[in-house]
Order: sequence, then C-alpha cells, then structure tokens
Amino acid sequence: MTANVKESAFIKGELTVEEDLTVEGRVEGKIELKDHNLWIGPQGKVYAEIHAKSVIIAGDVIGNIFASEIVEIRLSGSVLGNINCSRISILDGANFNGSIDTDTGSATAPKLGLQKADAAKMSHRSSLGKLFSRFR
Repeated sequence: MTANVKESAFIKGELTVEEDLTVEGRVEGKIELKDHNLWIGPQGKVYAEIHAKSVIIAGDVIGNIFASEIVEIRLSGSVLGNINCSRISILDGANFNGSIDTDTGSATAPKLGLQKADAAKMSHRSSLGKLFSRFR
C-alpha cells in the first residue's frame, strides 16, 4: 500500500506513515517513514526533515534527508540540504546543494586501513534562486 499527498494538499507538522508515501502536494515539517519509501513527485514541494528507507525526488526538497538505503535525485528534482544515506544517485541536470555523508558506520574502512573522510560538500548544477522560487 502507498499513502498519497495529492497535488492540492498542504500538510504542516509531523507526518508519520507506516507504509510507502507519495507526495505530489506540499509538506512542511517532518516526514517519518521508518522502513518505508518516499517518492516526491514532480509537483511535490517538501520543506521538511525526512527519515525513510529510500527517497526518490522528482520535485523540490529543502531540508535534511536521512535514508537507510538510497537517495535518488531525478532530472526534475532539486534538493537544498544535507543527505545521510548509504547510496546516492544524482542524475545529470538535477539540482543539489548541500553535503552528502555515506558513512553508514560499517567496519570496512578500518579493515582497509583507511581514515574516515569528511562528508562530501558539493553543488550539482545548483541555482538557489531558482530552487527557492519554485516554492512560491
């Protein structure tokens, strides 16, 4: 099953869902999905802290994202915020401005004798003015 926030809906506050969630409307606050997936559609506008298993973004997000598996920013997607996940995919042409931390606390780095790198900080074809204007 999948819960839906339709294009005409606006939710402000904490949204906790025990199933997958699709957002085509606007959400401000916090989204908590635990072991479920979040899809932010092309019309979706999210200004929130996000906690989910995986997050696929085709709309706009301003806020930090915490995913236990993967975050994918599609061509039409834009993110302004920090991402913490084990895997990430940013398609060419997507907008991203923030930092990425893919350190999931695994013991792999010490075994290989590698030091923990600082979180990556990057901007991927970012245009903050354009990103913020999409929320109006």
